[in-house]
Amino acid sequence: METVISRIRKRRHELNLTQTGLAKAANITPAAISQFESGARKPSFDTVPNLANALKVTTDYLFGKPRSSYDDLLADPKVSTMLKGITELPEKDKETMFEFYQFLHHKNAASNPRSNTNREN
Repeated sequence: METVISRIRKRRHELNLTQTGLAKAANITPAAISQFESGARKPSFDTVPNLANALKVTTDYLFGKPRSSYDDLLADPKVSTMLKGITELPEKDKETMFEFYQFLHHKNAASNPRSNTNREN
C-alpha cells in the first residue's frame, strides 16, 4: 500500500524533478523534501497542498484516496490547457484529435494487456 511519502517520491520521479526542484516549486526547503522521502518526518497539513500543486496532483491523490472524479486529471496544467484549447478548434480538427486519442488508447491497451480495455472510447 502506497503512503504519502512513497507517492511524493514516485510523482517527483515521474516529473523528473530533483528534491531541490520540488522544494522550490512547493516553497519549502530541500532538507524537508529529503526528510519526507527518508521517512524522518511527515509533511505538515499546511505543506501538503503546496506539495500537491508542485507535483500537479490533488491532495486526495497524495493521501491515497481512489480516483472517483476527474479532479486529478484536471489538476495537471497540460491537460487543462489542452481541454480549453480543444473547445476553440474547428469540428474537423476535433475529429482528428479524437482519432488520435483512439490510436493512442488502442496502442497503449495492446502494449499493456492489464490496462482497462473495456472502457468506452
